[in-house]
Parts: sequence; structure tokens; C-alpha cells
Amino acid sequence: MTPDPKRILIIQPKPAMLAFLINVLGRAGYQVLSAPSGKEGLIEAWRNRPELIILDTSLSDVTCLELLRKIKADPRTSPAKVLVLVDNDAASIVQTLKQSGADEVVLKDARADAELLAKANAVFTNPTPAPVASMTSAPLGKLVCFLSAKGGTGTSSICANMAQILADLVKPAKVALIDLVLPIGSINQIVSETITPNQPTIVTLSQNPPERLTPEFVSRHLEPAARWKVYLLPGAPDPAAAQELQVDRLEGIINAARQSFDYVLVDFGRALSRVSLPFIRASTSVVVVVTSDKSTVALTKTTLKYLELQGVQYKRMYLVLNRPVALEGMSKVEIEQELAIKMRTLIPNLGAELSAASNMHQPLTVKSPTNTATFALQELTKDLLQRLSDKTL
Repeated sequence: MTPDPKRILIIQPKPAMLAFLINVLGRAGYQVLSAPSGKEGLIEAWRNRPELIILDTSLSDVTCLELLRKIKADPRTSPAKVLVLVDNDAASIVQTLKQSGADEVVLKDARADAELLAKANAVFTNPTPAPVASMTSAPLGKLVCFLSAKGGTGTSSICANMAQILADLVKPAKVALIDLVLPIGSINQIVSETITPNQPTIVTLSQNPPERLTPEFVSRHLEPAARWKVYLLPGAPDPAAAQELQVDRLEGIINAARQSFDYVLVDFGRALSRVSLPFIRASTSVVVVVTSDKSTVALTKTTLKYLELQGVQYKRMYLVLNRPVALEGMSKVEIEQELAIKMRTLIPNLGAELSAASNMHQPLTVKSPTNTATFALQELTKDLLQRLSDKTL
């Protein structure tokens, strides 16, 4: 997964200071990643390769100097510029930090935000020259993540059926569908009867060494789903298998899939975590499924605010109102007012149709081609496809 341009990682243990820095840099248009400790920050930096890392001398799990040396010693992070926030800018402290690898030092005082922003702007105005392109710099397919703030919203069904409709709209382009709902995958139960003993899953694929996770190798493990027009990589078949998932290999798997497929749709369900966040940040669009009950709307509001703090801009969030139970709950207008964001569409209640289609492992367009909800999903997918071609996203 190639990092977005203008990406900054903040390693800051103090929540208030972290929120302040995210706000300052986020308002300036940067994609902001964050970590509350040095060890977590180093992992985040290895995974997402930010161009600027901002860290604080008040880290408690590792010393600032130790973290600086590790960042500069590792080829995955050494190209990044590092800015250190200090409580004391004595010449000896500044000199020690720069000898350990700091590119800039900023004193935490009343002018810190302006100075920090100016130095960040300077990094991206005069960036470090990019390395020579390699195999992984090939054009990437569009990444779309599906998630919800609460279980039972129908996210997996919507994801699977939109993938099927998208495959029809863009053929002969190829659409991949990856199930990362944890601890038990849910897509396979919709598109297939069972996971056979030898069938590849996200878990078994992640157990391959990184050097084997080439686009050719990964694409061979995404199998065409029977009666569907998508290539499927199922999720974990059970919680025990999910424990074997090698999380640090997911980046390589999805990056390889994006080099082999034109569109990669990833279902996270309600799994908003450190596993899913890097991919949500890197996606072209984030489909958030909402239902009309007040508890789901409240949780969605919290989720949207959190994603915004994590650098996911509202314009990339694509909200869908699904009505799994008739007309109960809040209206579309009330939900939009509460969330302060427009719903892209409302999917009407399907009654028993969606359950019947899922039980028969059929796309809704095949089982109920004239159903109102089928038409709504088709129009929704056309709209999403148009947004995916928007160069500003």
C-alpha cells in the first residue's frame, strides 16, 4: 500500500497535545497518522512510510534518542524527516538530538504551532528525492473500504452486492473482494456455501513470507466466486484461525491485490482498529453503512469524528442508509442533521429478499432483479464509480 502524499506521523503520549497537533496539521490539509508511544509509532512508521515524523521528548516507553536512531537506521523509515518537540531548546540538547538524527527541533511554547506548520510546509515544498521506481510502484487499483459503527447494519451484504454490480459496470476490468471482518469473516457465507479445507483465506495467505507476496502470487489466491463476477479472498473461518493472522503481512497482500485488480473492495464490518485504519486512510472512498436506530447513529457520529481526526477527510466518506427493518427509527433528514453529512442513498427495506438471496448464495441482482432495493444498489454503485474517478479524492 503506497503511502498518500503529504503524510505526517505524530508520536505523542499526551492526548491533549496529540489532539492539538492533529487539528493544526489536519486543517492545513495534511494526512495525519498518530501513535501514543514510541514502539507503536515505530510500527506505524514502518507500515505507512510517512514523509515527516513528529515526536516528543516526553516518550516514556523508549527514549527520544533511541527512537531517533531506530528511525534513521531502518531503510523503511530513514528517508523520513524527523521533527522533535522539546521543553528546553538549550544548544546542547539541540546538538544531541541532531547528532542522533533529528532534522528539526521545535520548542513547545506559544509560537510552536506556527513554527511547526512552517517547518512541515518546508519539508513538503522541498521533499527528499524519491527512490528509483520498483515493481511495487506500478499503478494501483482503486481501494474502497466498507465499515459500520455497529454490528447488524448489513455492511457485508451491501459490500458483496455492490462488488457484483461494480464488476458488471466496469467489465472487462477485474474486481477483488477481500474479507477482513474479524474474528470471523462474513463475506464467504454470502457468496459461497463453505470454505473448503484447501481454499485460500486472508489468514493462510498472510502466513506466507513477505517476499512471496507478489502481485502474481496473491492474485492466484483470489478465486472467482461461483455465480458471482468477483474474485474473493475469504476471511477467517473461525476465531481460532483469526489468531493466526499475520497482521504485518496485510499491507503487502492488499498492495499486491491493487496491482493485479482494477478495484479492491475490503469489508471490515465494525472492525475499526489499528489493523483497519491504515487501509481506511489509504482508500479512495470509505463506505460507511448506517441504520436508522438512534444507537447506531450515535456510534456513527463518534466514528466519523474519530476518522476525521485520523486524517480521513469527510469528502472521502460515503454514507449509506440501510433500513433492515421497515420504517422504524430516525428519518434520513434527521440522521443527516445529526451527522452533519449527506447520505448518498437510502436502501429500502428488503424484507425476506436479501436473506433469501444470501441463503442461496446469489447476488441480489440475480435473485431479485426488479426489487426496489436492487435498483437502489445499482444507482448507488454507479454513483460510487463516478466518485472513484474524482481526481481530488
